[in-house]
Amino acid sequence: MSWRERGLSSLDNTMREDDVTDDDDDDDDGDEENLQNVMSLCKESSSGLMATVSSLRSTIQTSKRTSAEESGGEEGVGVCRGREWGEMDPLTLQVVGEALAEQEPHLPALTHTNATTTTAHVKTLSLQFKGLGSLDFLWMLTNLTHLEVSNNSLTHTKGLERLSMLTWLDLSFNQVSEVGGLGSLRRLEVLALHNNCLEGLERGALQPLARLHVLTLANNSISSMDDVRTLRQVRSLASLSLANNPLCDHHYPARVLAYLPALVYLDHRRLSHHQHTHAATLYRSEVAVVEAEEEKARKQEEQEVVTRTSQEHHRRAGVLALNDGSLFARMFRGDKDMGVLLHLPGANSLMTKYRDQFNAVCLRVFNAGLAHDDQRQTELRLLQDALHAAKNNADTHARGMHTRRGLRRQWHSGNSLTPCWMMPHKSSSLPRSHSLTKSRSVSTVDEYNDMNCGLRIKLWHLQYYVQCSTSEACGTLWSSHFLSVQDVIDRAREELGTLVGNFLEAAAMDLQEGRRLAYTFYCRLRELTAKVVEDGGVGSSKGVDEERTARVFEGSDTLTSALAGIHDRHLALIDSREVDLRHHLQHWLTHTLQEISKAEWVRHRRRVEEITTLTARQRQLLYDALPSIHE
Repeated sequence: MSWRERGLSSLDNTMREDDVTDDDDDDDDGDEENLQNVMSLCKESSSGLMATVSSLRSTIQTSKRTSAEESGGEEGVGVCRGREWGEMDPLTLQVVGEALAEQEPHLPALTHTNATTTTAHVKTLSLQFKGLGSLDFLWMLTNLTHLEVSNNSLTHTKGLERLSMLTWLDLSFNQVSEVGGLGSLRRLEVLALHNNCLEGLERGALQPLARLHVLTLANNSISSMDDVRTLRQVRSLASLSLANNPLCDHHYPARVLAYLPALVYLDHRRLSHHQHTHAATLYRSEVAVVEAEEEKARKQEEQEVVTRTSQEHHRRAGVLALNDGSLFARMFRGDKDMGVLLHLPGANSLMTKYRDQFNAVCLRVFNAGLAHDDQRQTELRLLQDALHAAKNNADTHARGMHTRRGLRRQWHSGNSLTPCWMMPHKSSSLPRSHSLTKSRSVSTVDEYNDMNCGLRIKLWHLQYYVQCSTSEACGTLWSSHFLSVQDVIDRAREELGTLVGNFLEAAAMDLQEGRRLAYTFYCRLRELTAKVVEDGGVGSSKGVDEERTARVFEGSDTLTSALAGIHDRHLALIDSREVDLRHHLQHWLTHTLQEISKAEWVRHRRRVEEITTLTARQRQLLYDALPSIHE
């Protein structure tokens, strides 16, 4: 029953009660007057409600129009259509603001500008009976752990993607018909979806919820036991409620227990060991079929993971699809003229020989590419190990240098620079002792400043230049002397460039062999066609469309053009594959060295800032320890 019907029925009940309580002496004029009063109140209430709705509609339309004009007429990107990210419609903003003011009175009033900061520490929020039709405003409540949005008008669960901290979610008494967007709620433990419009659960929709313990699906429209089977993916599920769904008959508890043996509660009733045993025995055959399907799906998923991993490895090496014959298949894909020529006597065997030899060449390039990729990765690991070892050596040497030349010298100088008011002296020699101590202090401070500056420069130099020694950890690329970071990168670029160049040269030779095979196939096929033409032509080509065959063998020029087109397509595909391989490896080399250089320069700048801060602090400590200089 809608809100309008409920209002009319309550109005009728009120009128009936008024009629019953009225005295028998009341006349018809009094009844008519009461009815007129009631109708006038209804009209006033209706007019006020319509005015409010019109005002809100105009406000929302104005907001949408303004956002559309600012975005150039296109829909804004954000949680609300037609609005920029971080904005809500005024009605939703008012509803959420009132709820926060009621539950968190210490928070300031919610606005568009302070939404993120205001809700940063909100952990629990209740939005019951708010008339919400969407959850798009939840982008600002990223730290929520408990959320209750029951008794609203929600039709979907989109908008919960950013609530990764959520552990308790109540979506009951809505019109949710589809469950989605819950993949990021990996900490969710309780999910209430009872009294909604769910007709089923999509496979994998709840699989990411690894910590889900309680799930309520009562009073929905779930009619298939397959939806219960999908819950087998939720391994931690301990309590499930399915009451008042179409699938619920007097057999469904046992079937649910058979499919979900880890359940402890079903429809809020604790399950006994006897119930589990009876259900497992009763539906053993059905469960065995489901387990076999799951095992098959698991193996298939594992195989897909292995395939994706291997494809990623092949793509990184630049030799993707060189081991499956796809390059050779692309040479003849859609070639109708070749389909005619393959029916010539001897063409099929020639084609088979060409395919085997060409695929062997591609496989040789493929294996060489994988070996080359392993070698490149090994050299990169050696380079990283060498830079890491050099950094550790530089840090150790810098600490030793700082200890020997910095702190020890500072404390020794400080002991000899005792202020005059701490030195034992006679009253007659006070001015002379003070002047002498001050002059010695100034000279020693100048000497320390020079030493500190030299130490800082040496530390900078030590961080900029790394000492790489020839060892097993450093590989064969680095010699035992000091190299700047840029020198190391240049040496790596030279050595890795040589490594990539050698592989590309070997791959070019193998692909040149493929071109030779293509030319040999072209020559042999031309000889076969020439022999067919000499013997009378088309009649030997049986089982082929006569019109196309006649067109191909129409004349020597047409036949030569068809054969030349086949050969040119083969050479173009081989050239394109070689260019792709070259561009891929050159891009890898450039990108990898840029990343290494960027990381080293960031580290160098950070160390320079630390050294500068350290030396400045030591200088300040020295000045603070010698007050006689400031007198």
